[in-house]
Amino acid sequence: MTLPPSIPPQLVSFALTVLFCFVLGLELHAFRRASAEKNQGFGTTRTLTLAGIMGFVLMALDPSGWLLVAGLLVLAAFLVVDYKGHQAENPSLIPYLMALLAYITGPVAQKEPLWFLMVFLVAILLILGKSPLIRRLSDSLPISESVTLATFLVMAGIILPFLPNTPIADIIPVTYTRVWIAVIMVSGISYLSYLARTYLFPDRGILLTGTLGGLTSSTVATVVLARIAKTSPSPQIATSIILASSMMYLRMALLVTLVGPPSISLPLLLPYGILFLLSLGAAWITERRGKANGPGEGAPAPAKGEEPVAHPLELRTAFLFAMSFLLFATLTRAIVDRFGAGGLHLLAVSTGVTDITPFVLSLLSGHFAASATAIEGAIILTGGSNNLMNGLYALAISRSRSILPALIWLLLAFLFSVGYAIFLG
Repeated sequence: MTLPPSIPPQLVSFALTVLFCFVLGLELHAFRRASAEKNQGFGTTRTLTLAGIMGFVLMALDPSGWLLVAGLLVLAAFLVVDYKGHQAENPSLIPYLMALLAYITGPVAQKEPLWFLMVFLVAILLILGKSPLIRRLSDSLPISESVTLATFLVMAGIILPFLPNTPIADIIPVTYTRVWIAVIMVSGISYLSYLARTYLFPDRGILLTGTLGGLTSSTVATVVLARIAKTSPSPQIATSIILASSMMYLRMALLVTLVGPPSISLPLLLPYGILFLLSLGAAWITERRGKANGPGEGAPAPAKGEEPVAHPLELRTAFLFAMSFLLFATLTRAIVDRFGAGGLHLLAVSTGVTDITPFVLSLLSGHFAASATAIEGAIILTGGSNNLMNGLYALAISRSRSILPALIWLLLAFLFSVGYAIFLG
């Protein structure tokens, strides 16, 4: 933030400290009233504001921080004494933690940029303001989810830093680090989709099943929807299958942007964006035609047990993905060295029968004797092939004519992919 020369920066920091501590005091007061606490006790708006001023002044008098630490110890001693006196009637530590946070607001305002101070304040306000939601979430969250989050933190924060950024072998043109980064990226996106499906939308309908399922695996989502169509045909199932394919394009666009080199990932955003928008348009048209041809025909809700939401962060799944990644990297290296771009494109079409993510990420993370345009074409081809196979799987499993609109669109999307690969040359 640029300030006029006549305004001292220290004055701005002091004003922000007073303002933010005052806001924290107001929010704490509102929180305690919402909690129906009979004894408001320690932690008024004036108390927090004065604590913030004290921290600011002590930091300004002694930039080394020793006075600040001494003041913190004195404040902590007063807080301990007050807490012991009121522990029986109100054991909450929140007012005392808020006093400590207000105390360090001054040093934060002096030492850190404005954006950090804003994030610091917003995080505290959100945690206080959303306390009922946080309480409901903690009550409904099973212990296994904490273990799952710990698993992800182990994958990202402990395993990754110890992996060497060197090629695994001469025949495997990727590094240990690139393989594990791909695992973390895919697991993270799948985990977010899992949380949304499990906790935010537990009573999801057909359309939401395809949308959220496509963020994890469009093939799995399509198979689930086809099984539903086998017993309860509905025009909405075709729409949901198309939505699953559109989410696949969105998911792959995000992955290639995060993992791939800009020379390959950025040009891919154009075809992915076109296919995503066209898929949404096809889903909208299919839904409108379904309503016009079958008024009053509602979409069945997924039956219990019909749609198992597999957990995406099991270590076994992560290592299986890593092995698939290495297999495709090795196979791609051998085929490109022997058959060139034509062999790469045939391999891309053939990988559509299974999960395409390991193949795509191996192309982005490895070093192959193929041009950037050949790799782009292969990535687009494998997505189109996968969607076409999903449509065929759906038709074979459901044996229902209600799937035909989705199959027609997935075939058109595949032909678009082939045409784009030919255009790239």
